[in-house]
Amino acid sequence: MKPLKGIRVLDLTHAHAGPICAYYLGAMGADVVKIEPLWGEMTRMFPPLVKGLSPYFAFLGRCKRGVTLDLKKPRGKELFEELVKKSDVVLENFSPGTMDRLGLGWDRLRELNPGIVYASISGFGHTGPWRDYRSYDPIAQAASGFMWLMRDVVDPEGDYYVAPEAIADTVPGFTALIGVLAALYSRHETGVGDRVDVAQLDSMIAIQQSVSFWNLAGMTFTQAIKGAGPSVYGLYEACDGWVMLSLTAGRITDNFMELSGIDELEVERIAEWVKRYTVSEVIEVLSRNGVPVAPVDDLDMVQENVQARARGMFVEVDDPRAVSYTHLTLPTN
Repeated sequence: MKPLKGIRVLDLTHAHAGPICAYYLGAMGADVVKIEPLWGEMTRMFPPLVKGLSPYFAFLGRCKRGVTLDLKKPRGKELFEELVKKSDVVLENFSPGTMDRLGLGWDRLRELNPGIVYASISGFGHTGPWRDYRSYDPIAQAASGFMWLMRDVVDPEGDYYVAPEAIADTVPGFTALIGVLAALYSRHETGVGDRVDVAQLDSMIAIQQSVSFWNLAGMTFTQAIKGAGPSVYGLYEACDGWVMLSLTAGRITDNFMELSGIDELEVERIAEWVKRYTVSEVIEVLSRNGVPVAPVDDLDMVQENVQARARGMFVEVDDPRAVSYTHLTLPTN
């Protein structure tokens, strides 16, 4: 039996942060009822559409049942309130104050159901001077310092970078997931629901170990790694592709030096050694001897990764719209 079997979630979310939280709840067994406006949730229309299916919605819309309700109309509000009485979690990522204006804020929901867990995800939270500011993933990347840290890794004097995946949506989504699970556990002990208020900004700041390094030592985590002593860290080109090495000083680095015959850890000498071999040869010899290494794979190669496939990370999906494709599964075993 899945751990959240019997838990019902009313998912009012759109875009990314809320939907990915709801997906994980559904994948763990919750009955997730996705409540959309009459015209459909925004990612349904995100291009390109493949036989009417958006890849974005295919990714975020899994493990959910879909219905439409107009919460601005009396009948839609009435139906939603009836659902709240029979549910365990309400998840939303509207702008702060929206649910209150609809007459469906925290006070009203716990009046309807004292055991309800009400979780909100927003750019900057429901309190503070930035409460009403709008945000999307790149805004949170910028405001949290994450974008600055990315430049520090690539080129401290160069351009700023936006991460290629929606990290500042995904991290808040997982933060909300943790909050919902904790509130459900607390309710199991007390019988009373709770309010979970998650901000993109807070969530992104909270995961950065560089804040601790900066305040205590005046450097980022990446700068600390570079100054930590002899080590091998970085990308190296083999004769048919690239590999990533990440070795700490000590036994692992000693193993690498013995295997490679390199007596001094110089970037040029390491590069020369790697260049003699294929990616698979470098992976084989180093991995067999306890040295952390990985190929730099594209998305097609990732989906052929024997380890990921052995752990069931991919599944073939036949969509009712006659679209067959490979999808991802929950990364737990």
